[in-house]
Amino acid sequence: MIIVLAHNNLGELKMSLEQNAVIFAAQETQINARNVLAVLNLMITEQCTVPFVARYRKEVTGGMDEVQIRNIQESYENYLEREKRREYILDAIKKMEQMTPELEKKILSATTINQLEDLYAPYKAKKKSKGMTAKEAGLDALAEIILSSPKNKEQLKIEFEDKFNKPELKFTTFEECYSGAMDILIEMFAHDPETKEILRKDFWSDSYIKSTKREKAELEDKDWMKYKDYFDFSQKSSELKEPKAGHRFLAMRRGMTSKTLKVDVVFPEEVALGLIKKRFFDKSNLGCLSDLELAAKKAYVNYIHPSLDLEIKSELKRVSDETAISVFGINLKNLLLQPYLGPKSVIGVDPGVRTGCKIVIVDNTGKFLADCVVYPHEPRMQVKESAAILEAIIEQFKVQHIAIGSGTYGRETLQFIQDNVPQVKSGKVNATLISEAGASVYSASDIAREEFPDKDPTVRGAISIARRFQDPLAELVKIDPKSIGVGQYQHDVNQARLKKSLEGIVESCVNFVGVDLNTASAPLLAYVSGIGPTLASNVVKYRESHGGFKNRQEILKVTRFSPKVFEQAAGFLRIYNGVEPLDATFIHPERYDVLTKWAQKNKVEMKELISDKELVTKLERDHEFKNEVGEFTFNDMVKALKAPSQDPRTEFKSFEYRKDISKIGDLKVGEWYPGLVTNITQFGAFVDIGIKENGLLHVSQISDTFVENAMTALKVGQVVKVQVLEVDYERGRISLTAKQGAQVNRAPTTGPSTGASKSQISKTQASTQSVANIKNNAFAGLKNLKL
Repeated sequence: MIIVLAHNNLGELKMSLEQNAVIFAAQETQINARNVLAVLNLMITEQCTVPFVARYRKEVTGGMDEVQIRNIQESYENYLEREKRREYILDAIKKMEQMTPELEKKILSATTINQLEDLYAPYKAKKKSKGMTAKEAGLDALAEIILSSPKNKEQLKIEFEDKFNKPELKFTTFEECYSGAMDILIEMFAHDPETKEILRKDFWSDSYIKSTKREKAELEDKDWMKYKDYFDFSQKSSELKEPKAGHRFLAMRRGMTSKTLKVDVVFPEEVALGLIKKRFFDKSNLGCLSDLELAAKKAYVNYIHPSLDLEIKSELKRVSDETAISVFGINLKNLLLQPYLGPKSVIGVDPGVRTGCKIVIVDNTGKFLADCVVYPHEPRMQVKESAAILEAIIEQFKVQHIAIGSGTYGRETLQFIQDNVPQVKSGKVNATLISEAGASVYSASDIAREEFPDKDPTVRGAISIARRFQDPLAELVKIDPKSIGVGQYQHDVNQARLKKSLEGIVESCVNFVGVDLNTASAPLLAYVSGIGPTLASNVVKYRESHGGFKNRQEILKVTRFSPKVFEQAAGFLRIYNGVEPLDATFIHPERYDVLTKWAQKNKVEMKELISDKELVTKLERDHEFKNEVGEFTFNDMVKALKAPSQDPRTEFKSFEYRKDISKIGDLKVGEWYPGLVTNITQFGAFVDIGIKENGLLHVSQISDTFVENAMTALKVGQVVKVQVLEVDYERGRISLTAKQGAQVNRAPTTGPSTGASKSQISKTQASTQSVANIKNNAFAGLKNLKL
């Protein structure tokens, strides 16, 4: 498929890509048709990836970002899906020998899949309908008479008693013929495309979605009460189609699936029947009017309403899915791009009670060094011994950071470390809770087994915790995004669309940050533009056998790494301290020659250009060079040369929860707490304030000024300061506010249990060993660590 941009006028463009596809995508995305054509040319004809087009073909696309490019791609796929369905319908009706010039014209001019399905509806019955059988018997003539004659049924019987009888088709009496004619009329009313299209618009503007509790719902779902908000609920269909209401329909749909809720589309029946009557038999002198009205009602009740009911629910599901997937994608992106620690040694801790806390050490490259187990909690309560071991590990491996999984006993483990490990107490070493969402999934995965075949899953989980603290993006790409815990109704939405969207988000994040070619894992490399899992594995094998890459060109020696893959991937692969200074930047190798010529012209070495700010300023003022490479490319080059670090993410900053809380019973209504945003939905954000339960910061409580969508005000990983509005101890729910001077409910819904015990950490058992002896034993025990 070749597309040639020949002229500025779209009408003069020479292209083999169907022009209608470009026009369709341009209208759907509201993007200039010429730019749409340029993007489709790059992606379809030249087989370019979205990240490559967005970063390195800005001159061609007019500087479009990844979102716009993916929208064009999706619109083009929608066009292909519609045309594929159109082709199928045309072929199917022709094979039935039912095609007429008028019908073919309507099918060819239909602009939506719904319109195509309306036209196809009378022909796609799996078995012959009553109306079709009646037509074969020639009863459509009687149907036309009934529709226009002033004579009633008895008068028609006298006039046509035997005329329409067809015994061979089981129409032996006038009664049977009359009934067959009515079946024809019912199907004619039901399958008329114009009627259906008018009612479709009316349904969207005037119908309601009504949700009620099913009888005996409690027998179908043990958690049926969680849907109580929808036991008697109704809202306009058009309002539920808005993104901010999508979660409501998904909740109702989940209730339908669990057989707790009955959900219907409600529309005034008299309005629909009035339309059918107006279109087909709006005459005062019809003899069979009452029978025609009954036929219209059957057409509506049995065909039209069920069809539009399903269509509206399907469309609401689609829109709600898109909203939920979008929310998931934004949260995932913010999680993947959250601040990173960087190349520093880390102790990872997977908290445990009876089985102990799994301790691992990873070096500044993320390489696993050693592991052990400590038992600071009940039943062993080896607090001093455990602290001494950690103290010894810190001194032996020069560790400055400890990452603790935030799951069960995570906060108790953090408190134990803060209270008992000397380097942490003095502030020399930072101990931080890290979300362990998905760590257990990783630890049991093929990737983890391949990395650490002889390690227990809990040890693998601790390694994952330590590494995700160093570099969240590099580690989280190994985990199915759905297991990371930042989604909304992710198990209810279209799984194929969710998978495609999340993979696109991960791909976008990896290429936005770029990867170190000599340290990146195969799962991380697999998301680099143009590479994929197989080539990523080949890259790692080559690196292991040749001791790393010296320059970007060397990657062409990797098995199956073609020049096309190199074009798509090279700019996102960085090599530090290599033979070519530009290999450490985002500047693409295809631009090296022009930069080298500029350096030669100005009598400087390339390494000077990268390190000398004055030279970069000189380049930035060179308008001739700017015109040569193009404005977008020029700006990106200057930005890459100016950046002290090619990583666009911010570096990690320490954060601490309040130390006087460890459980929901410790919270005090009206007091303020620091927290981290862990998940965001359309209706608010969930905030971790340092206990097991996350609090809900409703969208109405985010700011003193109006906030319509929580996604625009907050992001996952953001530090916030919140006040406790209300605590429901029985249901484990916490209401929060970030507003100043908010009204708080100081009377708890249900009080905490009396006599609540302090943290288990305070139950330190007396030890017969001196601290010095324990520390000495710990140092000696380092020799037995599993290196």
